[in-house]
Amino acid sequence: MYAVPFHEKSNQQYTVVLDPAGDVKHTGRHIADVFERGLTLQCAEKIKEIIEERAPHIKVIITRMPGDTVYDLQNASLSNRIHAHLFIHISFYYTQETKPTLFLYQFSYGNDFASHQQGLVCHSYDQAYRINKEKTDMLCQVLRTELVCPHYHSLYGVKGPYALPLQPLIGIVAPAIACEMGLKSKESWHSYAEPLAQGIINTLNN
Repeated sequence: MYAVPFHEKSNQQYTVVLDPAGDVKHTGRHIADVFERGLTLQCAEKIKEIIEERAPHIKVIITRMPGDTVYDLQNASLSNRIHAHLFIHISFYYTQETKPTLFLYQFSYGNDFASHQQGLVCHSYDQAYRINKEKTDMLCQVLRTELVCPHYHSLYGVKGPYALPLQPLIGIVAPAIACEMGLKSKESWHSYAEPLAQGIINTLNN
C-alpha cells in the first residue's frame, strides 16, 4: 500500500469520511425495538448535514447507504483513495446510565514505536495507521477536548481515547477515530450529532 502522510492543503479544503457501523447483513446491537445500523446511519447523515451547512470547506462522505453491503477493507480503500483528512467510525450501544458515556478509540496493536514517515513510503494494510500516528494522537486529543466542552456536560461523559486494534479502523492511512456512544433510547442519538459535528469542524480547523 503506497501512501503519503497526512498534510493540510493550502486552500484549507478537507474531506471527512463518516463510517456508520453495520450494513444490510450486519444489524449491529439491538437498541429498543430497532437495530444499531439504522441509528448510526441516521446520526451520520445528521452530522454530515450540520458540517456542510456550517463549514462548506469540509466535504463529508458517508461510507454506506441503506441496503449497502460493506466488504472487508472497502472503507479503508475508499478513505485512502480520496486522501481523506479524517475518518470517523460511529457505533452505539444500549445503556441505562443516567448520563451515557462516549468512548473514543484509535487503532493500535499496543506495541507502537516511533512511526513518523517522510515522503512516499510503503506499508502493509495492517500497518497503515503508523503513517499518520502522530497526527492521529493529536486529533484524538483535540476532538476529546471539543467533546468535553461544558456546554455538553449534561448530555454524556467522555472516556478515552483508548488505543486498540479495532477492525473498522484497520488499513486506514488518514487519522482514524472510533466513537462508541451509549444510547438510553432509539432517539437519544440526537444528543451526539451536534457535538460530534462541531467537534469535527473545530478539530480540522485547529
